[in-house]
Amino acid sequence: MQGPTPHPEAAASTELWQRAQKLEAAGQSEQARALYETLLATYPQHVPARLRMSRMEQFAGRYQPSRQHVLQAADAVRLHASTRHIAFVTARLLEFAEETEVASVILSADGSDPDVIRQSPTLAQHLWLAGRYEDTLRFLDAMDQRVPGHPLLAFTRANVLRYLGDADGAQRLYETALTRAPHQPDIHWALSTHSRAQPPLARLERLRTALSHHPAGSVEQAHLFHALFREYDAAGEVDKAWDALSQGAAIMRSRVSYDPRVEAERLDALRALRPGALVADEPHADPIPIFIVGMPRTGTTLLDRVVGNHGWARSLGERNDLPAAISEASGRFFQSALQADQLDLLQSLDMRRVGQLYMARLRRIAPPVRFVIDKNPQNLFNIPVILQALPQARILCLRRDPMDACFSTLKELFQGDAYPYSYALDDVAEHCRHARSWMAHWQAVAPASVRVVDYEALVADPQGTAASVLEFVGLPAQEGVHEITRNEAPVATASSSQVREGIHGRGVGAWKRYAQHLQPLIDRLER
Repeated sequence: MQGPTPHPEAAASTELWQRAQKLEAAGQSEQARALYETLLATYPQHVPARLRMSRMEQFAGRYQPSRQHVLQAADAVRLHASTRHIAFVTARLLEFAEETEVASVILSADGSDPDVIRQSPTLAQHLWLAGRYEDTLRFLDAMDQRVPGHPLLAFTRANVLRYLGDADGAQRLYETALTRAPHQPDIHWALSTHSRAQPPLARLERLRTALSHHPAGSVEQAHLFHALFREYDAAGEVDKAWDALSQGAAIMRSRVSYDPRVEAERLDALRALRPGALVADEPHADPIPIFIVGMPRTGTTLLDRVVGNHGWARSLGERNDLPAAISEASGRFFQSALQADQLDLLQSLDMRRVGQLYMARLRRIAPPVRFVIDKNPQNLFNIPVILQALPQARILCLRRDPMDACFSTLKELFQGDAYPYSYALDDVAEHCRHARSWMAHWQAVAPASVRVVDYEALVADPQGTAASVLEFVGLPAQEGVHEITRNEAPVATASSSQVREGIHGRGVGAWKRYAQHLQPLIDRLER
């Protein structure tokens, strides 16, 4: 018995799509592009073609057309043209820092749609990454009824509860997720960073079993080796912990590229990036941005919780709005000032336009307060742009003892190859030296806008340091801001579990337990 005859329009669009795909697979990109354009001229809501055109524009370095295709794909999904590729659309929206669009696409979808149900584990994760925690929980409630027992739905719920401060709830759900997917590396790693095993090393056997289920040298094994490090470290098994960390870090180092000499040259060039004099401070409409930057794991989240405790300030978390504003103003893709091809982009940048676009993005998401905190550590190397584009902004740079800073970075596993220097002793030592010199330079150049805050001072005298920081950024004095356990806002960083404690100094000198293994790092920093 024959099935239904395809609609003529659907058949025509499918034929064009398949021809374009074959051309692209054969390396004939321009011919494929022409067919995609023909397809979209007739069928503008063809989501896969929008996504392919977005990628092709990105490969060509054209930011605006690439972004526009993604936004049009999002519109098509909302208009129910197709939900077969909804998760691909939301993933691309996240790449463009369009978190509001991500939430709109997912929350407007029909929860009973089979395509939405099929992609629900990914959609839940994207909604969580967009910072819509309560919405994520509601979405998970709906999907749990339709996809009962899915390990990734439990895992995402655990992550959301962790960010919201429900440590026990997160713990239970990580364990639930592991019973459903015992070899899933992300779950093992997340649990190891969230809590200590009771009794110590109780998780060891299942971690080693999971390791045996993944190829040697794979990124999955890197996650599991980092989890093993956490378990051995918590039990005081220093040598075994270091061995596990070394194996995981070696895998990650083989996957990234970092050259400290090139980084030093780019930083020297960026120090000279001042097309005109720094813009004088002048009155600006609210909100006033406060950037908290530094090497990762050096106390940026801790300071964020302190300043965010003030009644006039709110933290927006780790935002990518500044790179997005630079991309939009320049028409080219921008991720970091340290990238090879970014210096000429920055030299020709309309800084005033960058500031306007950044503030427009901020106002779409900021609550009605005077100050908002943008706590993306990677904005450390965007300081010269911030000074010119946002003269009203204040920049707080966290500086930590070099050994503690390097060790804390070394033992962390970062997603998306965000910090390529963090997996080798020599690399992290050189980057630490560069970062400290960079902070000192900009504090000297722009002391009214840039303040270096020492982690050790913050934990030794939280009240006094907090008062000094508030005065610098322009916030009135307020008692108790250093009592961060009062801050109930979500924490979406690697420190989300630890920062729920009060301020303490247990991390000061933590590297000393590994002094024997870190001797090459000590020597490098001394040189």
